[in-house]
Amino acid sequence: MAHTVLFVDDNPVILKTIALAFAGEDYNILYAGSGEQALTMISAEAPQVIVSDLRMSGMDGLEFLRRARRINSSFIGMIFTAYLEVDSIMGAVGDDAIWRYIVKPWQDSRELILAVRNAGQFYDALAAQRKARELFDRSERLSALGSLVAGISHQFNNINVGVFGYVQMSLANKALPAEVRDHLENVKLFTKRGSEIVKELAAFSDQSKQWGFTSVCLSETAMDALAVCAKALAADGVEVETRFAETCDAVINYGLVKQMIVNFITNAQHATLGRVPRKIMVETGRRDDHVYVKVIDNGCGIPDGYQKKIFDPFFTTKGAQAAPGSMQGKVSGVGLGLSLSQTVATAHNGEISVKSAIDEGSEFTFLLPAA
Repeated sequence: MAHTVLFVDDNPVILKTIALAFAGEDYNILYAGSGEQALTMISAEAPQVIVSDLRMSGMDGLEFLRRARRINSSFIGMIFTAYLEVDSIMGAVGDDAIWRYIVKPWQDSRELILAVRNAGQFYDALAAQRKARELFDRSERLSALGSLVAGISHQFNNINVGVFGYVQMSLANKALPAEVRDHLENVKLFTKRGSEIVKELAAFSDQSKQWGFTSVCLSETAMDALAVCAKALAADGVEVETRFAETCDAVINYGLVKQMIVNFITNAQHATLGRVPRKIMVETGRRDDHVYVKVIDNGCGIPDGYQKKIFDPFFTTKGAQAAPGSMQGKVSGVGLGLSLSQTVATAHNGEISVKSAIDEGSEFTFLLPAA
C-alpha cells in the first residue's frame, strides 16, 4: 500500500517543485500552505510521513510537527531547512516529533525522493515492531487469563463433584422424609448448573496450549469450528449453508477464535428450535482492511430489550431463564459463552456485532483486522 506523505510549506513554488518531483512516484501526496491548514488534514488523512518547512509565517515547522504529534503519534516527521539553519535544527532532530532534516535548496529531486522513501521504510519498521509488541502483550494477557480460568474451573469442579457425591449418597437413603428429598433434588439441580458453568469456562481454558497469535485463514478456522458441531447439527436436522472466502487471513489465536465460532453456531442451533426448516448460514469474507466470520440463523430472534444484555456474564435466555413456553427452555445455558467471546474479540482488536428481530432470526458477526 502506498504511503501518504504530507508536505507543508508556505511557498507555493516549493510545493509545485515537490509535485513535479513526485509525479511518477507511487505515493499519495498531500500539500498544505501553512501549519494551521496541515493540522486540519492530519486527522482525516493520517499521513505516515510529514515534511514541513522550518520557517513559515505564523506557526513554524517545529511547533507544527510537535502539535501534529498530539493528533497522530505514529508519523515520521522531517524538516526542510536552509544550510545556515542546520546548527539550530540539530538539537530538535531525534525528539518525538522530528526524525531528520532535509537541506534546501536540494540539487537533485532524487535526494528528496530517497529521504521520503527512507522515512516510509522506517515507518513500516516501527509499525511492525509495534504490532509484534501488541501481539506479545495480548498473548501474555490471554495466557494469564487462561491460567486463572483453568484454576477456577479445577477448584469449582472438585467442589461440585464432592457436593454431588454426598447428595447422591443421601438420596439413596429410602427413609428420607419427602421434604428433605425435595431439598436434596434442588441441591442436585443447582450443582448440575454449577458444573455447566465450569464446563463453559473450561471450553476456553482448554485452548491454553494455543495461546499464541499466528496468521491463519479465518475460513479454515470456521470450517474446523463447523466440524466440531456437525454431528449435533445433523442429529437435530439443522440445514447448514456456508460461504467461505478464499482470501481471509488474520492474526489470531486459533483455539480461542474457533471456540468463539463454535459458541455462535451452538447458539444458532438452539435459537432454531421449533422452526421448520431449521437453517444456519456460516460465512467469512473481507471488508476493506478487515475480515469477518458471520453466523446467521432463522431462529426465534432476540428481543430489543435483551440485545444490550446478551454479553453480560450469566445473562441467558435459555433453560430456567427462558421466557415461559419458549422452546429455549428445553436447552441449558449459563450465560458465559457470549461474555467470554466478547473478551476474546477485544483481545484481537476486533468487535462482535448483532442484528436480530423477533421470529426472523439473528446474525452474529466477528470483525477483526486482516493480516
